[in-house]
Amino acid sequence: MKQIIIGIHGLGNKVPAELLKSWWVQSINEGLDKIGKARINIPFEMAYWADIIHDTPLDLTISDKNNPLFVDEPYTKGKSEVRKNGSIIQDKILKYIEEELDKIFLNEDLSINYKGVTDKIMQKYFKDLDIYYRNDSNSKNSNYGFAKEIIQKRLISLLQKYKDYKILLIAHSMGSIIAFDVLSNISEEININTFITIGSALGLPVIVGRIFAEQKAKNVQITKPIAPNCILGSWFNMSDKYDKIAIDHTLADDFAPNNLGIFATDISVYNNYEINNEPNPHKSYGYLRTPEIATIINSFLEQKEKDSYLQKYKTITKLILAGFDKVKSIFTREK
Repeated sequence: MKQIIIGIHGLGNKVPAELLKSWWVQSINEGLDKIGKARINIPFEMAYWADIIHDTPLDLTISDKNNPLFVDEPYTKGKSEVRKNGSIIQDKILKYIEEELDKIFLNEDLSINYKGVTDKIMQKYFKDLDIYYRNDSNSKNSNYGFAKEIIQKRLISLLQKYKDYKILLIAHSMGSIIAFDVLSNISEEININTFITIGSALGLPVIVGRIFAEQKAKNVQITKPIAPNCILGSWFNMSDKYDKIAIDHTLADDFAPNNLGIFATDISVYNNYEINNEPNPHKSYGYLRTPEIATIINSFLEQKEKDSYLQKYKTITKLILAGFDKVKSIFTREK
């Protein structure tokens, strides 16, 4: 079976689609190279949706840092190999923060508490996500539909295009929310071999509450949100402990397994992205080149090579057996 890696980016304006796609592929190959598995061709497609909300993409030719279209965080090769795993104390602090946020913003039935407060936080700090969730917010670059619907269609169209392929879906930041929504609604149509969330915001109380409300409306018996049933192989959730967007670093305790028993496997990684000596542990490029993700991607891609080898073996065996049968028939006639 043919294979495809599909990526969906996170919030904020981006460089043009082809350039962003190129940077993701370079990042992936950088990671593969580090584990000795670099490839000339990587089957990759990008679900690009920044243009739905933002009128003009970021521009590499702009040098004025005050210009809103200035590219302040382009793709750059990783340098530091120092792994910052953190301490046991740090792990406990992060877990405490996660639990306290859940207590503050989620009621026992997982409905959202202080909705007015969470809405204001989203409007100020996560504008793209606010537009995505507001039903009265149309896309700037479309004459029809709501932003949420149009953004989801970008990913849906790619998944449908490659529905006969083995799919590895990588979702970054807000892209993981979009991907989760899409996968939850098309579980009977598309199969996902491997799902990777990087720097995901899925664990934020306001997101958990919204997802649960949507799923509860369809299935009143559930007690927490459930992983999409179309994930057939694995769901890996990668996060850097210093990533402020992925503040809830463990999704296994937020989402129940799907019908096949697939649930989020939480893995802590070191995102080494930095520009001008300024680190950004949320950046997609840093996540994509981690050895953990490179190993998963390599294993996925090698499945095809193993399948191809097995197919060649079967073909050769079939030809050999056919040859024996032919020789046997000749001897039989001569007798």
